[in-house]
Amino acid sequence: MSTHVQDSASSGDVPAEVTAARPSSDNDNAAAHGEEEAKPSDGDTSPVDGKENMPLAETAVPKKKKKSKKSKGQKKRPTGFEEYFCDPPITPAEYEEERKSIYPPGRPFVDRIEECIQRYRARRRFDSTKENLFSRYLFLGGIDTTTRQFQGTASLTSRDLDGLDKDDIRDIAANDYVQRKPGMHASRYYNPNQPEHWDVDFTGVAAGFFSETLMRLTTPGAADYAAGVDLVSNFLKYVDLHDVCPEYAEDIKNAQKICRKAREEMPLLVQTLLLLPGNFSSAARLVTCEDDDEMAWARELMDEKAARQNIGIVMSILMSSKCGHENGIRFKELAGFPTVNKTITQQAYEVVSIVLPNDECHAKFMSINKHLGDANTIKPCGFFQVKPTVVRDGWENTMHNTVEDVTYNLVMEEEILALMKVGFKFKMDICLLNYGVGFIKKSVDGYPTFYEFLPQELMWGYKEPVVNPRPGPSIHNPTGSFEGGDGMGDFLNADLEDDAPEVDASPVNALPVGSAPVDNAPAGSAVGDDEIEWAL
Repeated sequence: MSTHVQDSASSGDVPAEVTAARPSSDNDNAAAHGEEEAKPSDGDTSPVDGKENMPLAETAVPKKKKKSKKSKGQKKRPTGFEEYFCDPPITPAEYEEERKSIYPPGRPFVDRIEECIQRYRARRRFDSTKENLFSRYLFLGGIDTTTRQFQGTASLTSRDLDGLDKDDIRDIAANDYVQRKPGMHASRYYNPNQPEHWDVDFTGVAAGFFSETLMRLTTPGAADYAAGVDLVSNFLKYVDLHDVCPEYAEDIKNAQKICRKAREEMPLLVQTLLLLPGNFSSAARLVTCEDDDEMAWARELMDEKAARQNIGIVMSILMSSKCGHENGIRFKELAGFPTVNKTITQQAYEVVSIVLPNDECHAKFMSINKHLGDANTIKPCGFFQVKPTVVRDGWENTMHNTVEDVTYNLVMEEEILALMKVGFKFKMDICLLNYGVGFIKKSVDGYPTFYEFLPQELMWGYKEPVVNPRPGPSIHNPTGSFEGGDGMGDFLNADLEDDAPEVDASPVNALPVGSAPVDNAPAGSAVGDDEIEWAL
């Protein structure tokens, strides 16, 4: 075929472009021969990267490993604490098991609540923070949550777990128990055999946990505090859903109300404490408490003349308007500038009522502010009525305190009154003016309406006493030492060699000090001192 093309080309029948596009057989043979020469022979090798006898043509780029693609439908496993999480439905067989075997009404309450806590832990994914908060909540309720040694499933093999169902494995790994044995160890926790100092109170435990424990472990009013409230609410809903203790159903509902109060009140209480004592109270303290050394810095920064003017304006508006008169607040006759008649310190008060300024009050404050200008704006004020109370916080000096049945009306800005709730408690010092009202001299601390202090709080970190063999001091042994010695000096000054067991100084095959093993020494040799010591 190619010969025919060449002949045709030479005769001029086929264009030259066709002959150029079709190489002849000679060209094919030459190209093939060139490719054969370019290929290395079997013996033509070269070391590549230290490897000999590797053909040069076989140095290929390594193939990239294909990355395994995750399925788009794969979702993160829920923890059980999501906002809209609810427990999955149970089968009829599981429902019958819970109703007849796990949580029957005839089973003792301690057995039901113990198994409920263990099953709840197994169905939730706790991180370290939630684990700590939930353990502290259970401890406050008298449940033993201490970690037990040599217990758990981490060290168990598959052979050890053969024949065990999930309930048996949960019992092995559980740390939450109700103490049932007598003795000192049981005094720290709830014991059904010694119930004289314990009551089943879901509401009280929730209130005490939110009032004391959670406030110390987290930031009140912040996100971590709300997470702790949600944790307790999640557990109470689990108890209610599975009908663990129907005899305490009403108590559990009240505990859930405490959870809602904690979410609502704690942010308001924190904001109130940040704003107290308020502008009016600060100005009144500056003007009326002239012998107050703590206000020395304020006198250098504040204008005492402007503060006196503002106090007079506020008192005139409150006395002339119907803000306080409609709510039972009575002013005395005007007798010059307000002065302090009485100061009460180191006392706790409970808010009884709150009187916000009405429209007439607002109109008068607005008119005064227009006259004074923006540089000296006076905020509208109202009243809140308080009565003395006792806040039990674990200190002995509050256990037997008594308070008188009186009420006091204190002037306060409207923006602070709007945050307060009836039932809030405050530790503060107050000053009573000659007009029958008063102001806050110093604010110390605040408590929500559901505040409760539980004695179990004092048991955290408690260590049980151990038997001490050392005798106590007496007239015959003032230092409490053994056998009339000098106390701790008996141990510190004791010679350890005296306490060591006695050993025979001359055992068999041993030599006395100063003698030499003459019979065992070679002839003509002398035994040195070091060899004598070695022989000993």
